[in-house]
Parts: sequence; structure tokens; C-alpha cells
Amino acid sequence: MLSRRTLCCAFAAAPLAAAWPCAAVAADNYVSLMHAAVMRRNDGCYVDAQWEFDLANTLIESLQRGIALYFVCQFRLQKKRWYWFDKDVDAIELVQRLSFSPLSRNYRLSCGGLSQTFETLEQALPVVKSVREWRVCDPISLKNIDDYEAEVRLRLDSSRLPKPLKVTIGGNSDWDLDSDWVPAPIAVAK
Repeated sequence: MLSRRTLCCAFAAAPLAAAWPCAAVAADNYVSLMHAAVMRRNDGCYVDAQWEFDLANTLIESLQRGIALYFVCQFRLQKKRWYWFDKDVDAIELVQRLSFSPLSRNYRLSCGGLSQTFETLEQALPVVKSVREWRVCDPISLKNIDDYEAEVRLRLDSSRLPKPLKVTIGGNSDWDLDSDWVPAPIAVAK
């Protein structure tokens, strides 16, 4: 039977024990946004974003064993409302698939129907980390840009991995690569 003193000590130490491993994990799997901008033009809105992160050794080894990594860049545009929750105007995602072919010893980055081949991982990663001229929405008439808020996010999508691997990586924090939602300023192109 647990004593009252033991329970009080356990409850007091629980936040410290929970925060300790998370701080170490967050430092390793942190995706930071270096630059982001949303440009509003006559033919639509375009996003430029630059991310910075390092792949854990577990991810590099999995990639070299033939397991593809899926990076998802997400965008959402919301209209701010003081009387209710923000209204979602637009949301879209860009999926990039990074794979390695052991036969040709090349890395392949695919996005939609297009793909590029790279000789090294160091050549492929800067392309994954950078999004340029990504058309995210149709032309919208924004009377007051200050009423809208744009956010971007980059994450590693582990839900697209093969099912046997999902079971194996269950508690491994190396696969939790995520930037969370980061605001991006909206500008009007001249």
C-alpha cells in the first residue's frame, strides 16, 4: 500500500520527470523556420519558406535501407475574427518523398509527378528544406491584409511508412520531426 507521503513526492516529481526527456528530444528533432513569406499576386498567393533541421542517424539509416521519408509542408490561411474562432479560408499541403535506391546509389526526391535525382543526401536535403514559388491559393480579394493570418508548417509524416515499420517506431522520438505552425507575413507583390 502506498503512503500519502510517497504519493505526494511522486506527484511533485512527475512534472520534472516528464519535462526532462522531452527537452532532450526537442533539441534533436527541432525544425526551425528560417524565412517565410506569402506573396499575393494577381494570379494567386505564393509561399517561399526556408527550414533548418538535421536528420537523426536512425532516419538516415532507414533511408539508406530503402525506406522512403515523406516530408509534408502545410499552409493555412485564416481570417481573424474577434467574435468567434478564426475562419479557415484556405489549407493545402505539399508532400515530398525522399528515397534512396541501393542499386544506383542515388537519392530521389519526388513531388507530385516530378522527381529529381541526387548523388548524395547533402545535395537532396537543401531542396527538401526550401519551398519556392509554391502556389497555395487562387487570387483572393483581401481588402485588409491585417485581417488575415497565414501559417506554415513542415513535418515528417510517419503515417505514410510501411505498416510493419510503424509498429517498430512506436516510441522512437527520432521520427517526430515537426515545426508546429509558424506565422508567415503576407505581402502584396508590386
